[in-house]
Amino acid sequence: MALAFLPGEVCVFVPARMGSTRLPGKPLADVAGLPLIVRVMRGLEGPWAVLAAVTDSPEVAAAAEEAGYRALLTGPAPSGTHRVRLAWEALGSPGRLVVNMQGDEPMADASWIESLASVDPAGGVCTLAREAPAEELAGPDSVKVATGGGGKALYFSRSPIPYGAGRLLEHVGAYAFTPDSLRRCTDLGPTHLSRTERLEQLAWLEAGVPITVVTGDFAGLGVDTPEDLARASAVYSEMEGSGE
Repeated sequence: MALAFLPGEVCVFVPARMGSTRLPGKPLADVAGLPLIVRVMRGLEGPWAVLAAVTDSPEVAAAAEEAGYRALLTGPAPSGTHRVRLAWEALGSPGRLVVNMQGDEPMADASWIESLASVDPAGGVCTLAREAPAEELAGPDSVKVATGGGGKALYFSRSPIPYGAGRLLEHVGAYAFTPDSLRRCTDLGPTHLSRTERLEQLAWLEAGVPITVVTGDFAGLGVDTPEDLARASAVYSEMEGSGE
């Protein structure tokens, strides 16, 4: 895969907070013998300039560090993206591409970062999506994205979009920013749409920030509920039991 950014120019941050309402203590939840945050960090290992967990919880930071990963503590933040900016600036604003990789995707791997780094967001944002049957993505926990020419996002929604399509694009929780676009997006306040859908990226779109969507085989397993956690543990137990 041809990269627009060299690995040494890429900084990867994994925001993780303990205050999940549906799965309290989520970053430390056990996934086949390891905390979720450690599963995510392990999958993302690569030659990046920075790979760090970003959290307001000393317990989460300790779990990441005990597994050999870097962890950064921040104060309160309104979103994971804001937390990433705080951590990035605390390190002196390094790199040319800043990646916010969701901390509840234990199946994420370095190829996801490479896919983000393959596109120059040209002052905007790059994100990921996968195609799946509409019936698989019907629920509101699955965020859908509609794209136009050049893979540019037109809208994100928890409802199925576009209406009537047999297959939809499911948004995968990973973003890549240039330094300028990270500052711009986190300087924006929420909007009516972003509050209604509970999707921060809608505020970016409304402000005219272009979001490029890379579509591929990003078959993640987002952990939001106890049922998701059980599925993730079963997948890893089977993989490790078969020696994969």
